Amino acid sequence: MYTVEVTTIIIRRLRHKRVMYMPSIGHPAEAGAFLLDWDGVLADTRLDFSHLRDKYFGGRIVPLSETAAALPEPDRSLVLAEIHETEMKGADAATAVEGAHDLIAWLGETRKPWAVISRNSRDSILLAAERCGIALPPVTLSREEPYVKPDYRALKLAAERLGAPLTDCVMVGDFLFDLEAAKSAGIPSVLVRKKTGAEWENLADFAYETVLDFVRDLRKH
Repeated sequence: MYTVEVTTIIIRRLRHKRVMYMPSIGHPAEAGAFLLDWDGVLADTRLDFSHLRDKYFGGRIVPLSETAAALPEPDRSLVLAEIHETEMKGADAATAVEGAHDLIAWLGETRKPWAVISRNSRDSILLAAERCGIALPPVTLSREEPYVKPDYRALKLAAERLGAPLTDCVMVGDFLFDLEAAKSAGIPSVLVRKKTGAEWENLADFAYETVLDFVRDLRKH
């Protein structure tokens, strides 16, 4: 069961979206295209925004950039600057998530089109990719795009740029916003790096303890 706070967050975000959820696959390997979150799925930047949530938003789980943009000055500029600084520090120390290179290899072997969809800035993604030795796909969406997760239109945009029907895609992520976006888009979701006790993890259609476990299961299918 979700707490009242988490349930309220989910309802509020879905209220203004057309929810058309219809899981259509029996296993993630059956998906025609993969939409991957960046931080936590491919790159480990150890980002922790809890201090910002505590300092400015009473500890609530909110989309930081969008919520910060609605704050009055000088708080708006201060929060956005702290977000950017935190991201860049994390990107500079980033390492590849265990199993990330294996996942990318499997996608190449099976010729599955894939995209990265991140809420991080493009500069931080590029720096982290360099540190991790990961070649980003041509379709890499950052928060500079018109839409960002949990807005399902971010997933729709990625699918369009891949040239794949959105209904053929699966979203792979490690946080509430990834699962919520997939739910709103009507596509299956995969939770990796499962956090024991996280109230929102039951939103996922498939869940794995680690990215490596996910890849091993893909190879078995």
